[in-house]
Amino acid sequence: MRNDWLAWRLKEMGRTGQGLAHALGVNKSRVSEIIGGRRRVKAQEVAAMAAYLEMSESEVIARLIGREAAGRPAAAPATAPVPAEAFAPRTAELPAPAAMPLDVPVFGTAVGGEDSDFEMNGDVIDRVRRPPGLAHARNAFALYVVGTSMSPRYDEGDLIFVHPGRPPVPGCDVVVELAAVDEFGRHKALLKTFRGKTPTRLLLAQLNPEGPVEVPLGGVKQVLRVLRTNELLGL
Repeated sequence: MRNDWLAWRLKEMGRTGQGLAHALGVNKSRVSEIIGGRRRVKAQEVAAMAAYLEMSESEVIARLIGREAAGRPAAAPATAPVPAEAFAPRTAELPAPAAMPLDVPVFGTAVGGEDSDFEMNGDVIDRVRRPPGLAHARNAFALYVVGTSMSPRYDEGDLIFVHPGRPPVPGCDVVVELAAVDEFGRHKALLKTFRGKTPTRLLLAQLNPEGPVEVPLGGVKQVLRVLRTNELLGL
């Protein structure tokens, strides 16, 4: 089946198949084959494709395995999944989208008091297909990005997957849920890059505006690791 969303995205961004081919290091005909569903995208090409299309790697993967981003038009219905032939990791085939459980909860979020924070209300607002790397992760969940503090890595509305069982390591992105709650019982949260911690403070960084962010450890409920592309693919 075709990857018409890719042609739509190129048109939306005012970019060309030739430019994407250059970013991927392939001939333009290969991009036409990807759009037409005759060539599979390789795992090592995801990052370059995401950068050229100004999308997060998670969103590119979601589209390749058959999940359109919410609120964005597509040439093909979002309910028509893209087959596994549209995507190929280095060492193994992805299961067909229909075989991937539609059971990863998406928790509701809302804009918080500042551009750099948002609120998690705990309500399940959607369910999305489970990436291969989360096949056995019972507590994994997803969020739609709110705010612009991590742009251009994540745009508002991008889908990210979180694995509570994976400890954060320096350089990975995290969702930091704060201990304090508002009058409705909602926790504020931050999407940032994890840099480390001291005995009293959590050391983070953001991209927009670029700079360090520190949070007192006493005010942190939990630090949740955002999965990278290779982790979502199970590589």
